[in-house]
Amino acid sequence: MEIFEYESYDDYLKYQKKWNELKFGKLVYVREETINYICDEKAFAGFILCHGTRDASEQKFFKRRFPGAEVVGSEIGPSALESPMTVEWDFNKQNDSWLNKFDIVYSNSFDHSITPLETLKVWKDQLNQNGMLFLEYAENRSNPSESDPLGATNTEVEKWINEAGMVVVKKLGRQHNIKHGGTVFCCKVK
Repeated sequence: MEIFEYESYDDYLKYQKKWNELKFGKLVYVREETINYICDEKAFAGFILCHGTRDASEQKFFKRRFPGAEVVGSEIGPSALESPMTVEWDFNKQNDSWLNKFDIVYSNSFDHSITPLETLKVWKDQLNQNGMLFLEYAENRSNPSESDPLGATNTEVEKWINEAGMVVVKKLGRQHNIKHGGTVFCCKVK
């Protein structure tokens, strides 16, 4: 594991917001096909939380599959104000109004974390008793940088998932055409 070293937490925030602004409206990572596979794994969802969503594509895809669900996304930068169903929030930090609430927590932005184990604990605590975390991660794109600070292997990610109090019940991978040959870790609370 390697994490890009910022001078401070404020420095981390500054660079994450900078890169968010540079990518906003230009880069969309999530694929609707991936969200559909996730929805196939979780037949019902009334509350869905997506972390690191930039332009709300994730929320829109989930809303198509679960039109009656409350769907919200977090984004660290002010672009959150320009995106539907999105709040400006650092996903590494707990939002008390999200505790024990969600049937689905999804992110493909785990590589933006500077505290991977702590972040996974935050996300675990956002799941309700039947909730599932769907963590999309491409280990072969894991090169620590100012914009994407976390570099880790799938083995390390799965170890952190377990240490955070969850268990991987399934992995979606190549057979599901996950972007960049990545994996979606389907996780439940132990």
